[in-house]
Parts: sequence; C-alpha cells; structure tokens
Amino acid sequence: MRRLLSTTKIVVIALILTFSNPGMTSCFAEENSQSNLRIITEEFAPFNFSKAGVVTGQSTDVVKAIMKHLGLDIEIQIMPWSDGYEFTLANADVALYSTSRTQERENLFQWLGPIGSDEYIFYALKDSDLKLESLEEAKKIGTIAVVKHDARQQFLQKNGLTNLLLFDDDTACYKALKDGKVNLVVGSKITMPQMAKSAGIEPAMLNAVYSLQKTPFYIAFSKNTSPQMVKNWQDALDTIKGNGKYDAILTKWNGGENIAKSNVIDKGIISIEASLDLLSRFIDVRLGSFLEVLQAFAVTNDVYSGQWEKIKPLLVEREKLAPEGRIWYLLPDGSYYTTVDDLTSKNLKSRSYFPELIAGNPVLGDVVVSKSTGRTVVIAAAPIVKENQVKGALGTSIYLQDINDDLGKAFPLSAGYIYFAVDTLGIISLHSDGSLIGQELTSLSNELQQIIETYSGKCSFDYAGKSWQANWTTANATNWKIVIASVVH
Repeated sequence: MRRLLSTTKIVVIALILTFSNPGMTSCFAEENSQSNLRIITEEFAPFNFSKAGVVTGQSTDVVKAIMKHLGLDIEIQIMPWSDGYEFTLANADVALYSTSRTQERENLFQWLGPIGSDEYIFYALKDSDLKLESLEEAKKIGTIAVVKHDARQQFLQKNGLTNLLLFDDDTACYKALKDGKVNLVVGSKITMPQMAKSAGIEPAMLNAVYSLQKTPFYIAFSKNTSPQMVKNWQDALDTIKGNGKYDAILTKWNGGENIAKSNVIDKGIISIEASLDLLSRFIDVRLGSFLEVLQAFAVTNDVYSGQWEKIKPLLVEREKLAPEGRIWYLLPDGSYYTTVDDLTSKNLKSRSYFPELIAGNPVLGDVVVSKSTGRTVVIAAAPIVKENQVKGALGTSIYLQDINDDLGKAFPLSAGYIYFAVDTLGIISLHSDGSLIGQELTSLSNELQQIIETYSGKCSFDYAGKSWQANWTTANATNWKIVIASVVH
C-alpha cells in the first residue's frame, strides 16, 4: 500500500508538471513521434536502392538531407513495394518513398514533395516486334507485368486492363519478361536500365513501345502521423530546395535532367503583362487550331453519313499531320471510335464535357486523363449537327505534354521564372516542370486557389523553398488561367 501511494504521488506530480507547461508537452510529444517514425522504401534504382548494405539513391539522398536538416538519424528500411505500401496504410508514423501521388491515393496518405519525377513506359523485348498505340490495344496484347499496389497497377486497372500479372518489385517484372511469362512490363524511363540489369536483361534488348505519362514522386506519410511532423518535413524540403542542396542532389544523380527547368523571356526585354498576353494567345491559337479542323470536318458528307468506314480515312490523314492528339468520333449514346482502336470498349457519357457536345456546343479546354491513351490531355470537340439534330461529335484528345514542350521552346523563361496554366477545375494543364501536369493547383500552394476565382491579378505564394510573385490572366478560348511567377529576391 505504501509503494502504491508513492507511485500515485509520482504520477500526480508528473501530471501537474506536464499540464503546467504545455510547451514542454508539445515538444516531448513531437520528439517522441519523430523517434518512432519508420521510413520505408524499395529497390527502385536510381531513386532508392541498397548498395553494400547501405540504402542510397537520388530520393534517398533527398530524404537524408531532410533528416540532417531536422537533426534526425532514422534507419531507412527496404522491403518489397507491396509490403511497404500495405504497412504504411495500416500503421502510424510511417513514411514511404518514392511514391506517386494519384487521385486514388490522395486521401490515403499525407503528402510531402515532390522529391523527383519519372515517366511511365511500356517495355517489350526488342525481338518481339510488339507495337502499341493505345491502352485499348494493351488489353489485347497479352500479359502485362506490373508491381502490386504500385500507381502503375492502379492506373491500368482504373482504365479497364485486366490482363495484368502482379509482382512484388520491378526486378521480378523484368525477370518475368525475360523468361517469357509476360509480353510487356510497365517500367519507368529513369529506372529501366538498372532494374533490367538486375533481372539479367541488357537495356539494349528492350523497346519502349508506349509512353503513358510523366509523374512526380512524393514521400507518403501514413494518415495518422502527426500533421505537425509532416509540416516540419515539408518545411525542411522547401529549405533544401531553396538553398541549392536539392538541385545538387538531382545533378549528382542525373546531371540535372530531373530538375524543373525555367530558362528566358529576359527580365527587362518584355513585360510580364505582355508575356502573359503572348502566352494566352499562343495557347488559344495552338489548341483552337484543332477545334477549327474538327468543325470543318463535322459538316462534310463523309461525316454526315455516320459510317465509320467513310469517316476514319479523313481522321487518319489529319492525325498524320497533327500527331499531338488522338482523334475520335463520338455517338450520342457515349460510345466512340478512334483512329487506332475503331469502336472502343469505353464510353464518354460520364465526361463533364459530354452534355455540352450533345447540346450542340463546341468544347475546348477540359483537362482529363484519356480513356484511349492513358495520357493527360485537353479536349477539343465539335458537335455534328444535321437537320437541327446532334448526330454525334468529332474530338481530339490533345497530348498536353507535347503542347507543353512546344510552349517551352517558343517561350523560354529566364532563371527564377516559371509558367503554368490551370483549367477551370484547378488542374495544372501546362507547367515549366512537365511532371506536374495533371496535378491539382493546390499541390503547389494553397495560396494559389484565388487564381481560379478571378479573371486576372497578382499574388504571393511559397513554393519549393522560395517566395514567388504570381501574375495571371485568363485565356479567352480555353478559359484557362495563364500564370507567370517569379522568385521574390
């Protein structure tokens, strides 16, 4: 009884001390949470991999730089991606990298980043002579190897592909390809050489048969991790981006190829206002040209016939002249034909632009992930109106990455500047860093939300460890917000 009383006194005193000093409680809780943090990654060279028993790689160096800035020394564990993914979903205080941020995953984790980017590509053995021009074709091409719980698997399943064989990691996928167990691997541009070699395949033995999309990588924290901890990590990442350490890491691993580049409209040569006007006009004219052609086709006898055999040759020839997009013929019930797949297994009735087309109105500017190609595209579409009735529509899913590349060449920016465009729903349609296309505007900064709500203006925001001044206007044809931002010195 005496021992129990002493213990009780100790507990009471501890409670009094704790609640009399809230700051001490907060610090202790945060420190304890940091010490309990588990950091998990996979074998995914050159971003993260083990070498002589040490976890290294481009993303790993970023993670270690963040920890150094925060004064942390936490061991990084390597495990198969599927195991690490499930573990992070099921437990508190877990960080998983390098993780693609997708719509399906958005509410499953807390996100920190981006910490890099890559491009997803279908690979086949060179001697197989396989060709691929759409996701629809991929359904019929045989078996596809993909990593279980990976963003690539989730993306393919969302688009209706069922011919998938799941593996724990990329090396196992490439081994299956080498052994003839699968016909394709969904790999990535930067990791393919090392992942293929780890499976005993020389990279030269592989063909890149179809590019899906560029994607940024993040650190995914489990949902019940302390939000303050995640903020501390994001602040640390922003700091190393701002002081040059982040760029030095990317340069070390790939000569800087993975760095978002923003290289002249030299300051002083042309004003921001004039630059915004030029960018807006360029985008409207570039995308509007696709719509003009479709509107001309929509009143031809071949299209009026409603017979795909007569319509297809017209669209095929146009696509040869303008390969930046996939052209399609839409029926009033939402089913549609493409120049590659003919009648597809998909339906466009659920698309936000469908009611406008069926009402007889042209569409320009909707950003979506194409059901036919799997790429992030902008829609240009013209209704087919015959005898005052809408008989369908002609559309082009324009590849935004191609338009972005053209824009970067036509309007190079000086150091310290970036450009981006945002659709009416707040989705990034163009960006100096192409890997951010398709992401939500708020993934850059919550302070940018006001851009969506006003025709033009200026605002300040923090991004990548720097303070920026954004100037924006609205493009007339697409109704996109066109933004040029510069670092505030």
